[in-house]
Amino acid sequence: MARVLVVGGAGLLGQYVIREARARGHEVVGTHRGPLPASGGWVSLDLRDVGRIASVVDEVRPGLVVNAATLTDVDGCEARPDEARTVNALAAGALAEAARRAGAGFVHVSTDYVFDGSGPATEATSPNPLCVYGATKLEGERLVLAAHREAIVLRLSAVFGWNRMSAKTNAVTWILERLERGEEARLFSDQRLTPTYAATAAGAAFDLWGSASRGVFHVASRDCLSRVEIGRAVADAFGIKHPRITPVTMSNVPLVAKRPAAPCLLVRKVEETLKRDMPGFRTCLDDMRATR
Repeated sequence: MARVLVVGGAGLLGQYVIREARARGHEVVGTHRGPLPASGGWVSLDLRDVGRIASVVDEVRPGLVVNAATLTDVDGCEARPDEARTVNALAAGALAEAARRAGAGFVHVSTDYVFDGSGPATEATSPNPLCVYGATKLEGERLVLAAHREAIVLRLSAVFGWNRMSAKTNAVTWILERLERGEEARLFSDQRLTPTYAATAAGAAFDLWGSASRGVFHVASRDCLSRVEIGRAVADAFGIKHPRITPVTMSNVPLVAKRPAAPCLLVRKVEETLKRDMPGFRTCLDDMRATR
């Protein structure tokens, strides 16, 4: 068993990574930027302070570092490009370098927004980000792989699951909360995604590390769905009758950053590597309902 450092452990994906690590018998240390979580095993780390990263890794002495932290506010990244680059790129590279020096494995989380969304993408598809968020995440991927030859990069899409540590919503819970309150959910009809269940990503991270894999992997559900289709699936899975779902187009919403229209991640590589299928979106929703 190993000591696992989960950077961004208080975030949605980080919570699932911590849970998965503990279920596998690993010792876990999580990093947080905000208030200290109630449970033990935490260290403070603000990725905007890149100079502190090496000392935290040296202090924890992990066998594996999972970087689940990112500045995900797509429009906010346009307003704060320097901060986005620091967190999404420079800090990621510094974490990878510190992990390599410590002799630790490294798993880094990236995004489907590295693509322009002109069609489904494999790991061999040339990235072409349309916004600052995607560009900084792509730079982060490249810095990670340059700093740590054995690193694993997971490209995820519209990560969802239960957030047990904050009220922050995600691609599914935002829809669910509105529909259960009888409120309207305005959802894009012209953006198609392959949503990633946080539990799926966490399991894949440890399985890929355990199999001594390296490089870039797409981890997502097998279904490429519009935001409207995602909303309807959520309503059906949770038994919401007459959901107030209103289709809108991206051009009808005052977005700051340009979004890719169809950054659908093809998952054949991870399926072949792990010798199992990625789950369908409805299967993931059923698991969420069962673990509510």
